[in-house]
Parts: sequence; C-alpha cells; structure tokens
Amino acid sequence: MIQIIFEPMTKEDVKEALVLYNHYIKTSTSTFSITPLDEHEMEQILFSGLERFPSYKILKEDKFIGYVLLNRYKPREAYDQTAEVTVYLEEAYHGKGIGYEALKFIEDFGKKHSFRALLGVICAENIGSIKLFERLGYFKCAHFKEVGKKFDRLLDVVIYEKLLED
Repeated sequence: MIQIIFEPMTKEDVKEALVLYNHYIKTSTSTFSITPLDEHEMEQILFSGLERFPSYKILKEDKFIGYVLLNRYKPREAYDQTAEVTVYLEEAYHGKGIGYEALKFIEDFGKKHSFRALLGVICAENIGSIKLFERLGYFKCAHFKEVGKKFDRLLDVVIYEKLLED
C-alpha cells in the first residue's frame, strides 16, 4: 500500500485540483461537466463554506495526487444528515488502494460529524468507482436511465448509499 496523507484543502491547492478535474472533464464520464472550469468555479466545488462539508487533498510524499470531499446532497435542512462523496485521483494512482483509503477517511469524518447517509453519484459505466463503493459496503439505491449526455452518448447515473453507524 502506498503511504498517503490527507490534509485540508487550501486556496493554494485549487490550481492542482483544477488541473486534475479538468483532465476528467475532457477525457471521461467521471464528471458530467463538459466545459473545463476556471479557478473560481473550482473553489466553489472545493469550499462550500460549511464546516461539515470539507475537502481534503491527498498527498504522497508531499505531492498532490487527488482530493476527497463531502458535498451537501441538497440545500434543504432535512437533508443535513446526508452528504455526497467525491473522490478524484491522478490516473497513475488508480487501483492502488488510495480511493479505498480516501473513502474510509471521509467516512470517519462523516461519523464524527453526525452524518447518517453517504452517497456516491456515479456514471453507470464507471465500473472502477462502482466496485470501490461496493467494496466499502455501499449499496445501489438508484439507477437513472439516460439522464446525462456527454461525448454524444446518453449516460445512466447510479447512486450508491452507505448508512453510517450510530
């Protein structure tokens, strides 16, 4: 297992996160964004302004290799015990257990901050992410047919859920 550490994202990390995210915008269906973002838009993704919904950089030997964060599922108060999980890694680090460690890390944060449910919203063709979430005990709770269009293809979205222990 590769040794990694998690540190809170700072404004200085936005550029590296932006390069990573824009790579996935251009090359994959991991995100349904189509147009590359600018720094301000990336800041809005990374920094909700709410302490319960943090973002963390993932470092290997002080090198930025990805990030993990919690987002509000919906902006209504009744959903405040639910969060959407997002993980992005440099492609060179896929399949090395880092995504697993990132999900475990953010789940621990969720437990400490009274979250009940965590959700992974995933393009249905992203088998690697689906397997990762399943490996950590998430279950498929929704399947939306042809709700996104990217690269001239209609795409399904699945939602995987994990209920955190009391």
